[in-house]
Amino acid sequence: MAKSILIITSSLAEQVRLLLLLSATGYIPTCCDSLSSALTALEASKFDAIVAESIIEDTPPQKMTAVEFMSILQETTYNAATPVIVMGEVLSLGYIMNTLRSGAARFIPAPFTSTEFLQTISAELDLSRYCKI
Repeated sequence: MAKSILIITSSLAEQVRLLLLLSATGYIPTCCDSLSSALTALEASKFDAIVAESIIEDTPPQKMTAVEFMSILQETTYNAATPVIVMGEVLSLGYIMNTLRSGAARFIPAPFTSTEFLQTISAELDLSRYCKI
């Protein structure tokens, strides 16, 4: 069965790129451009993985870090245990470590290639499947 992936990015170009890439490889992507639309999607559906920017934009000028998002995700009905892959610029090693300590499954430093992205998604979904057995 095809895996569903929630993509949270405010960049329309990145949404289109990841939507086309994931669709072409057999995944079912859902794109959200803000925190509010992501929370609506998370309450309505179960996802196999979530890919989020390191800084999630919302109604300007509001922003939320991936670390803050992880705490909100724990309160959702369907997706509290869904693996989160954070993508973004490497601000510092400490920032990456803090993101991973907050519960993110992986961090993909930008810029990344399509191959790197797909390998990361595939590896995390394989690991998630293995851990559920």
